Amino acid sequence: MSTTKIVSDIKIIPNHVNSIYSFLSDFRKIAKVFELAAENPEVQAKIEEQTNKKMNFKDQIEHWEATEDNCSFVIKGFGEAGLQFVDKEENKSLKLTGYGRSPFEFYMWIQLIEQGPYETKLRLTVHAELNAMMKMMLKKKLEKGIDQLAEGMTQIPYQNLQNIG
Repeated sequence: MSTTKIVSDIKIIPNHVNSIYSFLSDFRKIAKVFELAAENPEVQAKIEEQTNKKMNFKDQIEHWEATEDNCSFVIKGFGEAGLQFVDKEENKSLKLTGYGRSPFEFYMWIQLIEQGPYETKLRLTVHAELNAMMKMMLKKKLEKGIDQLAEGMTQIPYQNLQNIG
């Protein structure tokens, strides 16, 4: 096993760092957005429009359970997965790792850098313990997935989600 490091491009989020951190640092808020998207066709349509990707949340993710610091869920076609925070530095960073079952050990670091009142830089870094075969099969997919996740995080309407939960 060796550590594979994957770093996203730096993205700009047109929002205040407090709003971003408040939302991302609580899995209950993230879970609520998934619930709303699964139950409300208008919310789902807006997410699909912003990401240019057809998504059916009811058919992709199920059994979502969350506390402030960890979550677990089932991704159809993949299986059970989960995340937990291992460190939080308010308005600066969030460090996560796998929670429950995971096909490999990994750590993800979400970095936030305030550039101005409504401009925050975001970068994701993942360290994954992959054997040679898994690295060969997964590295490109993980790189693409981390960049898509970072891009998706720029599309979240953080200011509208402050009182969710």
